[in-house]
Amino acid sequence: MKRRIIYIIILLIAGTALCNGQEENKVIKGFSGGMMAHTGYMFGGDNPYGYNPKGVTFGLGGCAKLHFTKHFRAGFEGYFSNVGLKKDVFKSGSHNKVFWAGALADWFWKCGKLTPYIGATVGGGMETALYMTAGDKHDWLPEAAAIYRKQPFFALDPYIGTEYAVGKALRFTFKADWLFAINSDGINRPLGPRVYFGVIFTH
Repeated sequence: MKRRIIYIIILLIAGTALCNGQEENKVIKGFSGGMMAHTGYMFGGDNPYGYNPKGVTFGLGGCAKLHFTKHFRAGFEGYFSNVGLKKDVFKSGSHNKVFWAGALADWFWKCGKLTPYIGATVGGGMETALYMTAGDKHDWLPEAAAIYRKQPFFALDPYIGTEYAVGKALRFTFKADWLFAINSDGINRPLGPRVYFGVIFTH
C-alpha cells in the first residue's frame, strides 16, 4: 500500500514538472475569477393560481475560470436572484427566488484593454416561491395562510459580455444573460434578462 502511495506521488510530481516545464506547453494558461451583482426583469411562474409573478430582480454570485488557450476558458459559476412580489396581490415578504450553478465555457478575444466574451453555463438550480396571503414578514407571529414551494430545474444560461483591464490582475466586467429553467414539463419559469457588474481578478 505504501509503495502504491509513493508511486502515485512520484507520478504527480512528474506530471506537474512536465506541465510546468515550458510556458507554451502548459495545459492551463491562467485563471480568473470574481464576484458580480446583477439586476434585471423576471416574469412568469408555474403555479395553479393563474398568477404571473413579475418584477425587478436583484442578486449576487461569482465565477471561476481556467484559461486553456488564448481564446477559450472553462470553469463554474453560481448565482441567486430574488423578486419581491407586489403587495397589492400578496402580503409583505412574498417572493420568487431562483438559485442556479453549473459548468461554463466561453470564448474571448483581447482588444487592447477590452476583452469581449461569449459563452454559456449548463447546470441546475432551484426556484423557491413564497406567497403570503395573510400576516407580515416583520412580526414573529405564525402565518395563517402561506404557500411555500421549491422546484428544481435544469439550467441553460447563454451570456455575452466584456471585461475592462484596470491593472495587470484586475478587471471590471459587464455581462448580460437570459436564464432558461427547464424541467420535465418543458421550459419552466420565471424567465427574463439580467445585467451583471463586477470585479474579476486574473493571473
